[in-house]
Amino acid sequence: MSRFRQTDPGYAPADLAIFEEAFEHACRKLGLDPYPSDDMHYKRLRDEIAAAIMNAARLGERDPLALSAFAMTFGMRNRHLPKR
Repeated sequence: MSRFRQTDPGYAPADLAIFEEAFEHACRKLGLDPYPSDDMHYKRLRDEIAAAIMNAARLGERDPLALSAFAMTFGMRNRHLPKR
């Protein structure tokens, strides 16, 4: 199940699919498994990626590659995510 469907029910299904695509793309680029695991460090990283995507989406961005790039840039600038 998508992390975005659970946390942001006010968005249209098409928007949620875009957010999920952006999330999976960002995780792949950063070498993270986009699916849940018990590792708290990776859970925190995935949560930060999702939050950054939602912040950009709230401003109206809907391009999955732009959302993904925003999430990766935000994380790297704030030293939360590895640079790749």
